[in-house]
Amino acid sequence: MSKKIELPKVNELCSRSFTQYEARTIEGNENVGIVEGVPIVFEQPTDIGGWFEETIARGAITEEVLQDVALFFNHDLNTKPLARTRNKRLSFTIENDGVHMHSELNLLRSDANDFFLAVRDGDIDGMSFMFRVKAQEWSDLDTDYPKRRITEISFVQEVSGVNYPAYNGTSINARAVSSRDSDKRVLEYARALLLGDSEETKKALELEKAKNENRMKLGGF
Repeated sequence: MSKKIELPKVNELCSRSFTQYEARTIEGNENVGIVEGVPIVFEQPTDIGGWFEETIARGAITEEVLQDVALFFNHDLNTKPLARTRNKRLSFTIENDGVHMHSELNLLRSDANDFFLAVRDGDIDGMSFMFRVKAQEWSDLDTDYPKRRITEISFVQEVSGVNYPAYNGTSINARAVSSRDSDKRVLEYARALLLGDSEETKKALELEKAKNENRMKLGGF
């Protein structure tokens, strides 16, 4: 039976995209655009770039870490938020199946209106949720396809509409090179802990790096 390990608590920045969302207007009030979605689904195994399978445990996130979250376009934190939990235009509810998002955009703002129309018309084809992983468990690290279970999320930074989700074909995707690198590093770290500080560890890490580089050359993420 494959050994299961729990990594020391960290604050790994992680970003995943989701496709369960919709955009609509409120009947009788065309100045408000509604964008809703399910950014985090509990207990659903998800492929992460072909490197490992990831599951977010039910109970991994609390309402406390959803108190100050903003909605942006393409993770551009230098722009004005399109909605924010502090102004009540963005809200999250934790339900049995996952975290549900509800946003109300002021369509009298040109940037919010452009964003809403792009989401509604499918020009923006993904939504991305950025958060920090505090606690996780790994299993099957001695195989080519290990499993990660996220058991605690410590912080949610923002949610964004994105043009190009990175891991096409998966239901939850990393958004950018920095996030993909983070996924690779945490896998390497978990394997190093399992194998111990030895020559075998070094060889395993070098092999994994070679595999990752080959995936990038072939167009994978």
